[in-house]
Amino acid sequence: MKIEFEIDNMVYSADLSKGKSIAITLLPNDKQPNHFGAPACTSKSLVVGDYIGDTKKGGSCNVSILSIIPHCNGTHTESVSHIIDELIPVYSVINQSIFPSVLISISPELASETSDHYSPFMDETNLVISKQQLQKALEQYTDGQLNGLIVRTLKNEPTKQYIKYNEDNYPPYFTSNAMQYLIEREIDHLLVDFPSVDKMYDDGLLSNHRLFWNIAVGKTKKNHESKIDKTITEMIYVDEKIEDGIYLCNLQCPEIETDAVPSRPILFELNREK
Repeated sequence: MKIEFEIDNMVYSADLSKGKSIAITLLPNDKQPNHFGAPACTSKSLVVGDYIGDTKKGGSCNVSILSIIPHCNGTHTESVSHIIDELIPVYSVINQSIFPSVLISISPELASETSDHYSPFMDETNLVISKQQLQKALEQYTDGQLNGLIVRTLKNEPTKQYIKYNEDNYPPYFTSNAMQYLIEREIDHLLVDFPSVDKMYDDGLLSNHRLFWNIAVGKTKKNHESKIDKTITEMIYVDEKIEDGIYLCNLQCPEIETDAVPSRPILFELNREK
């Protein structure tokens, strides 16, 4: 199905039958990405009395119990409730199910090579994404095209789909300057292929999350200036066959009343119409 629409007075078309998922396929009880040393995603058959939810063991049908930590086990989308007391479910803040987004590829640089800062601090050997890198990558795009931003880091190894992030595999993150720049560009939906927009061990500050949603450090309540209609999606995987550029993004999330849910972002190629 083909649709046509305008972004900043420019007409585009998209074929909605040709979506490309940028979610990591999660394999319970098998290889899967992991962050912060959390338990892996697991699945087991339901057992109630004499009933077993496994046709291989004589059950009439398959009924599985899935154990998952969305923040740590794979592609997931977060709401502001990740850092505040009030429950604001993820699905409730996605006001448009499909929105224009820009995909960029960036090679993170050593923290020692940038003049940017990060709160509480950057280790010199950390890999970070700086404001200057984002400015260069996004200078050709208008704010109307940047309702969503998808960041693919290079090298784009397939191991991102099952890597265990730890001290030996320390993930990249945004500098505070970079996050502030994204806020100035009015990004509503931020999607990244690393496990957190913040440093893995950051003394619990989550300073970039707080900047993005405008929640003061140390506070767990939203205020009238907080940006609650925004989402952060982490641990995506963008195949190298998908080129940088403008897309429509369909951010698919289940209606579960919680602060983070497994999600499935789908990208649709855009064509500029004459």
